[in-house]
Amino acid sequence: MTLRAVHERYLRIGLRDSLVLLLMLALALLLGMLIASITGWGQHTAVLGIIALIALAMLAIFLEPANRPTVGMAKTGSRSGELRGPEVSTVLLDISRAVSSTLNLKELLRLLTQRTAAACGADVCSIFLWDPSGDRVVPMISQTASGEQLEGLWEQFKRLGNLTGDQIPPLIATIEGRTPIVLNDPATSPLVPRQWVEMFRLKAVLSVPLIRQDRVIGGFILHQMTEGKGFSDEQVSLASTIASQVALAIENAKLFQATQERLRESETLLAVSQSVSSTLDLKETLQRVAREAAIAAEADSSGAYLLDPTQGVIRPFASHNLPDWVSEPFQRTPLSLRGFPLVQEAFDRRAPVYSRDVPTDPRCAHPAIRRLGFKSCLVAPMIAKEKFIGVLFLVWWHKSHTFTPEQLRLMDGVARQAAMAIDNASAYHEIEDLNIGLEEKIAKRTRELSEINKALEESHRRLQELDRAKSDFLLNVSHELRTPLTAIKGSVDNLLDGITGHLSEPQRRYLIRIEANADRLVRLINDLLDLARIEEGRFQVTPTLFSLAGLAGELLDSLRPVAGGKSLELRLTGRQDPLLVHADRDKVGQVLMNLIGNAIKFTPSGGSVEVELTGEEEELAAVRITDTGDGIPPEELPRIFDKFYQVQLGLEAKAKGTGLGLSIAKGLVELQGGRIWAESQVGHGSTFFFTLPRRPLAEFRNTGLLDGSGDDR
Repeated sequence: MTLRAVHERYLRIGLRDSLVLLLMLALALLLGMLIASITGWGQHTAVLGIIALIALAMLAIFLEPANRPTVGMAKTGSRSGELRGPEVSTVLLDISRAVSSTLNLKELLRLLTQRTAAACGADVCSIFLWDPSGDRVVPMISQTASGEQLEGLWEQFKRLGNLTGDQIPPLIATIEGRTPIVLNDPATSPLVPRQWVEMFRLKAVLSVPLIRQDRVIGGFILHQMTEGKGFSDEQVSLASTIASQVALAIENAKLFQATQERLRESETLLAVSQSVSSTLDLKETLQRVAREAAIAAEADSSGAYLLDPTQGVIRPFASHNLPDWVSEPFQRTPLSLRGFPLVQEAFDRRAPVYSRDVPTDPRCAHPAIRRLGFKSCLVAPMIAKEKFIGVLFLVWWHKSHTFTPEQLRLMDGVARQAAMAIDNASAYHEIEDLNIGLEEKIAKRTRELSEINKALEESHRRLQELDRAKSDFLLNVSHELRTPLTAIKGSVDNLLDGITGHLSEPQRRYLIRIEANADRLVRLINDLLDLARIEEGRFQVTPTLFSLAGLAGELLDSLRPVAGGKSLELRLTGRQDPLLVHADRDKVGQVLMNLIGNAIKFTPSGGSVEVELTGEEEELAAVRITDTGDGIPPEELPRIFDKFYQVQLGLEAKAKGTGLGLSIAKGLVELQGGRIWAESQVGHGSTFFFTLPRRPLAEFRNTGLLDGSGDDR
């Protein structure tokens, strides 16, 4: 009989009982009304109700044997007779109460097996769960109807282990067929192994599938150990009905168990994370890792090893709860990956691996491991950023320990949390070491730079002394040279004036040459004196108000004959007003003369020289001198204001100078608060700029300079 048939049968029984009850109630009311009319008590409602109840009870007593339905069940070991409908309901209610009483899977299975065995007339009930991934069944529990353990039976059941189809044909056939199988003579059935008949004293076998949401999750096997009983159709139907409740209860318990496992896993990982991340000391971190891992796995002892990739070994760094006689060998014994295949396997699989029996496991044949003599162990690789850091080594000294997938996942999480903490601690120490090394390098470099700076200061001091000595030398020599040059020049002038009489043409020519060279020497000496005074800070400037436009016009007029000799166009552009500046007029004239003279000197015939005056800024006036000469190479442009530096280009090779003019011009401009610079393009000419300070116009009023009436000198 199928589960659906059982449900339909019990529904029919329930409907029949309800109809009988309604009929009894109607008869009781009629009887009560009849008695009330005869006795004259009909006006008293309470009395009528009492009469009706009495009548109902009498009818129930009279009719009960006739309408009591029965569901036949075979005799059980402790009971005889048949279970009737109400008794079946009581059994199902009892099992339902057992299901709802606990979500602990072990306790639930114990209650279910005991009650199922008792209700279905079996001596023993065993529950198996189906593992589709391994195509096998996993024995969970075996229980007698009385709840007592039969001597030796439980131990035999535990030794079964996980079973394949060929080891437990009845259950596999039930699971595959999704229907109960009854074997009232198992000794003659090919579905029951002979050794099982003898081992468990099988006289009758009932195998029932556990189905939940159209999915087979396992099955239970009921068996009798008494001759001649067997399982009836009613017992099979009841077992099928119970099976649906058992399947639901197991699924709920497993779901609850999984939820609890996840919760414990999360709590454990959080505790581990908080513990190991609260310090950056590597030794302390490893110590905490070992302790937290042992607590999470309920291990007797633990150790944390770090990988030494250069040597191919793992080295011990921390331990927890190691016996004294183990602690010292642990600390000084690295483990070779080649000699400890279990560790290598953990690395290769990137997941925890364990051994239930270390003494016989070839993966644990390392001499150091065998000498310790523990029973079980687990190796969890510590991986951070896809890099192997080391392993957690967990030990059970005297018991064989087996891990569930959930427990292995937890240990993997613990190991990875630990790896991150260790990686952070290692990074911190690396940074700390780098900082210490960097600080030492900085301190060393600082000392070196300090020594270099001292040497540079000493060199600078000596250079200053040499520069002062040079300046003093130039001043002294210049003064000494000016006196005889003045005498020579005076004598030459006298000779040219004819004081000594008539000169021949060759004599005059030689005297003119002598005079020109004397003038050149005087200019050189004056330049040297100016340069020395500027560098020594002894050069005196006397700022006055004057017209920059007037000064530029005068100088251009004086130079037009020179420019005309080379057919050069010489022009003044820009501001047409006086453009008053506050500077030393003679020194500004010296700068202009030098810059305009250079422009004329280095511009080929037929070119032009332009002097432009601007004063857009309130505080500064600017002068721009542009020529159409050969220009200055860009690599030489930054050096043109250096002392004695001369650009070797084009016409300059023919027009030798001292190389001091631009250096002196720079010094004179900067002494007066201005700035000088140059721009040039080879083949297109050069432009020199310099600025001079101006005063606010209010200071120039009533001076006559604004209208050109005043003295610009």
